[in-house]
Amino acid sequence: MKIGNVLVVIIFSLFTCATMAQNEVKRVAILETVDKAGTISYGTKILLRQSITYAITQTPGYEGYNRVDMAQMLGEHEFQRTGYVSDSQIKKLGKMTGAAYVLIAEAAEYDASHIVILANLVNVETGQIENSSIPVVAGTDPENMAKSCAYLAEVLLNIKTHTSSVVSSTPRASGSQPTNRSNYPTRSDKNYTENSMNVNMEMVWVDGGEFLMGCTAEQTDCREDEKIIRRVTMDGFYIGMFEVTQAQWAIIMGTSVSTQREKTSYQKTYGTGNEHPMYYVTWEEAMEFCRVLSKQTGKKYTLPTEAQWEYAARGGIANEGTKYAGGDMLDKVAWYSKNGFSTHPCGEKQANALGLYDMSGNVAEWCKDWYSDSYSNRDTNNPQGASSGSKRVRRGGSWEDSARICRVSNRSSEYPNSRSYSIGFRVVCIP
Repeated sequence: MKIGNVLVVIIFSLFTCATMAQNEVKRVAILETVDKAGTISYGTKILLRQSITYAITQTPGYEGYNRVDMAQMLGEHEFQRTGYVSDSQIKKLGKMTGAAYVLIAEAAEYDASHIVILANLVNVETGQIENSSIPVVAGTDPENMAKSCAYLAEVLLNIKTHTSSVVSSTPRASGSQPTNRSNYPTRSDKNYTENSMNVNMEMVWVDGGEFLMGCTAEQTDCREDEKIIRRVTMDGFYIGMFEVTQAQWAIIMGTSVSTQREKTSYQKTYGTGNEHPMYYVTWEEAMEFCRVLSKQTGKKYTLPTEAQWEYAARGGIANEGTKYAGGDMLDKVAWYSKNGFSTHPCGEKQANALGLYDMSGNVAEWCKDWYSDSYSNRDTNNPQGASSGSKRVRRGGSWEDSARICRVSNRSSEYPNSRSYSIGFRVVCIP
């Protein structure tokens, strides 16, 4: 597994006491901190490691077990240099230490006096994430670090479901509680169906908020252009529940997918029908669809920015902390290379927390932005992407893409005049 700027690996080792009278104690062995970016001081890393050890020791039923030489089991030089932990290494550690779990925590500089930590608990036997924390903002002074690590330990050792990975706008107080998705009010009262010209387009409201954009801990196997993680603030917007269908395209633009194919050198269509997503559409044509719809309705329809797309795919403020849009099991949420073979009617797979379908598969989707091979850390308030370029951003996997491409943070690009059997789009409406 590849993790972002800082990797903290904690091995959960379970043992049974010698006699029935003794209580079971879960031992937590803590490995050295990895700082790939080199932005966190050595003293802060020691403070973080020792604070976690103390916090776990103070948790009833657990014992912090701090051994620096545990890192040698991974090959200390390579571990410190890359922060890479493979599935085989996780299992090796489990076998050598009797560990049942590995905790992988990503940390990065938050501001001059705080770091942000995000952790996942991985089952050694299955390799699956069993528990995730929300990002915890920890002060780099001993008192605040101790309080934040106590809160982190409580969350990781006690909660059983994913919680929001939205970072609070101010450093989180040590006594604050994890965000539960069920606490968010339903926004169905703000959703609407666009019925102009009988287009029947269902639009979902996305509350504004903040999120970590890029290769966060649950993503793994990330490409270079997504490895920068930035904290982004978003205003609210509406987004299509489904990708634009062939029926909707025909109403607005007057052509069929077969007509669009004739503009290419391709000889086949890959799924036809009113409810199938539209494809063989250039970026320019997708924008024209939005312009026509805007003129007809008086609303402001457009393509999503890359940040809007990823924020919505992750579930907005109800950020799911999952690898794909809607869950960690790709077969349940997407049509992709192992189960797709062509497009499918929109909405047949599991939706994400916002009720959005097919954001990790079926067809990939055009975004509004010019593509750049890295994010700007200065463009964090409703980011609009690069000011110029030769290609436009493409997001989400398609029926022909591998699982790696279907992740919510994965980025790719195409020339704006390109037509493909695997690229379509969905629209946003700006209130």
